[in-house]
Amino acid sequence: MKWQFQTAAPDALMIALEERIDLSVNRKVQRLAQALATHDAVLEVVPSYHTLLLYYDVLEYNEKQLRHLLEPIIKSLLDEPDEAETFAGQHHTIEVCYHSELAADLAAVAKQTQLSEQEVAQLHSGITYHVYALGFAPGFAYLGDVPESLRLPRHDTPRQKVPKGSVAIAEQQTAIYPRTSPGGWQLIGRALHWPELQAGDQVTFKPISLADFLAHEQRAQEQGQERSEDDAHG
Repeated sequence: MKWQFQTAAPDALMIALEERIDLSVNRKVQRLAQALATHDAVLEVVPSYHTLLLYYDVLEYNEKQLRHLLEPIIKSLLDEPDEAETFAGQHHTIEVCYHSELAADLAAVAKQTQLSEQEVAQLHSGITYHVYALGFAPGFAYLGDVPESLRLPRHDTPRQKVPKGSVAIAEQQTAIYPRTSPGGWQLIGRALHWPELQAGDQVTFKPISLADFLAHEQRAQEQGQERSEDDAHG
């Protein structure tokens, strides 16, 4: 696989692989991240779709030295066959309600894809997604790959307020909005709760009914009120 070093900052070096959103490329990035995170010369690794950013101690190494140290390791790792790849990422199952009352774009997505809303939910929840990268906002994880029949572009004009927990799609990616924020992706569901995802994790979405979602929300509200009352009474 083709790759190259790129100077990223006075204390950071980038390893850039083939520039595309592709599971095999991202797995190579994750392999490099796992291997280099414990290297004596590396302070921090930041994986993305097809790149790996390495921060290093400029008091101990210069960029030329770092390139010389890492090049044989990188070549060796990238030359290993795909079937030898193992990853430390965790698998998470996240409950999602696919209902127009909670997902502003679900009906429109169904119409554009010539599917029913139930079929949209079944397709979206029918596969396991790979966490390619983190970005946009803290906790925002980019997951792929969305089934081809569901791939739609972002909205031309982003919404000013996307509710926390919204499950959305844009082209071949899907994501959960970790907090209320502006956003331009197509909203097709709402997650109940979810863990802090990391690059390399695997995610499966489990559909739940609107009644179950609302019942859970009601219980969470009541528990929150009880805790507030307990705190008030010391």
